[in-house]
Amino acid sequence: MKYFYRFFKIFVFSTSLSVVSCNIDPVLTDSYPEDIAWSNEDNLRLNLNGFYSLIGGYYGDAISNDACTDILKMNGPRDEENLFVFGSVPITPASNRFDLWENRHTWQLSCCRFLRDLAEHKDNFSESVALEAEAEVRFFRALANFDLAKRYGASFILYKELPELGQKEHARCTPEECWDFIAEDLDFAALYLPDADKVPSGRLTKGAAYGMKARAMLYAERWKEASDAALEVKKLGYTLYKNPLREDKGYGELFMNRRSSPLSNSESIIEFGYSYDNKMDYSFDYFYCPPSDGGYAEVSPTEDLVSAYQLVDGRDFDWSDPEMVADPYKGRDPRFYASILYNGCQWKGETLYTYEGSKDGYAMGGGTTCTGYYMRKLFDETLPKDGMRSTDLTFYYMRYAEVLLIYAEAMAQQNNLDEALKALNEVRARVDMPEVHATTKTEFMRLLRRERMIELAFEGHRFWDIRRWGLGTTLLNGTHMKGVKPVQVSDGFEYEIVDCDAGQTRVYLEKYNRFPIPLSEIQQNILCEQFDEWK
Repeated sequence: MKYFYRFFKIFVFSTSLSVVSCNIDPVLTDSYPEDIAWSNEDNLRLNLNGFYSLIGGYYGDAISNDACTDILKMNGPRDEENLFVFGSVPITPASNRFDLWENRHTWQLSCCRFLRDLAEHKDNFSESVALEAEAEVRFFRALANFDLAKRYGASFILYKELPELGQKEHARCTPEECWDFIAEDLDFAALYLPDADKVPSGRLTKGAAYGMKARAMLYAERWKEASDAALEVKKLGYTLYKNPLREDKGYGELFMNRRSSPLSNSESIIEFGYSYDNKMDYSFDYFYCPPSDGGYAEVSPTEDLVSAYQLVDGRDFDWSDPEMVADPYKGRDPRFYASILYNGCQWKGETLYTYEGSKDGYAMGGGTTCTGYYMRKLFDETLPKDGMRSTDLTFYYMRYAEVLLIYAEAMAQQNNLDEALKALNEVRARVDMPEVHATTKTEFMRLLRRERMIELAFEGHRFWDIRRWGLGTTLLNGTHMKGVKPVQVSDGFEYEIVDCDAGQTRVYLEKYNRFPIPLSEIQQNILCEQFDEWK
């Protein structure tokens, strides 16, 4: 029941959000025949708003994906993410928890249909309005194709235009055709979308198109195209957010950005925000907050993630170091304090404890933490511990920090370590972390992977990063993730490293690096051949 409720909330939020930023005065009628739907700019805008749900809602899907990696652990043994990571519910052509084949192909066709109809009715609009509308929808078509590309090895049914009526059989595209078409759509979008200062927050801009191209080309391993697109984002004036009075608070404050009192920042490139006119209940914190918040505590950060946060002097944290173990949560990277609730931290005016036996304490079996930690990032700290949970926080589909990390990785792959390190250290400098150095690409990629792991934690990147780096069978197969069990002693606490997987071994097969074409497609489309590894 709770999963249905969560889906329902996300659906309500997404559909209500799509018109938040626009002042729409459509033609009022019992139905909308084609001549009305395309009769004026207000109705055109209303039509375009329907595509924005492709960007997302809030971070529920991101959390679910990250819980299939080494940074988050679902606390309930029967949670679907745990069933996947332990191999109880493997990926097959008939069942794939990451599958978006039908959904994104439907969006492809919706985009093609819009573009066809726009061309037929373009005389109803000025040239600039028609071009901007085309740019928006071509962006969304590229986004839908990117979601397919990263799942299915950039080989799926590529619709460049609507198929002939009744045509149901289509062959898969080649990876080259896929990435070329995504780049083509995003180049058009970048040319005709407006600058960020010309439209309300939440609307697509040139920065969104260039940023999306940088992300897509990174996955395509087209390093020069990725770095060039990221550089175009930089030229548009995006910057990392810092609090002018408290720079150490900048990272955490960014995720407390409210639609009702927006935070002035130039870091957000693509965002999606809730607006609660009727103070609707808010379910994200309800499902993931600690028990003392009245939450279900469904997910917890792993010690594998927590240990990745360095000390403020740049040293790696090490549980074998007696000095560090004596006070393990002192003097860590500021992003740690903005992201993690840990034993003895302050939370909503009280001290939160995770020692065994406390209200929020360590335990196996669900309903509390099995790692000794809870998330902090993405929660609304102003919400009461019980009762209605109304909020209007912002969901970032893309931040400038990610673009800098894309640029860093792409430049390293082009053997320009100086530029790569400069971009990587810019991300670290926002939280006053010392510069890092590398003399080889291998050394740099180790630094880059850690930086993406902690900077983008809980934002839904980790699973896809591990796959595209080819590290799934190393990090997610035959492994056990760790947690920490705090134990009360006379003068404070001791910390025991535990297996938060309770002895179960994780399974990630090599063929998961390219998901299978769904069985339903294979059965109805004789031209669509299954990948060899899935036959």
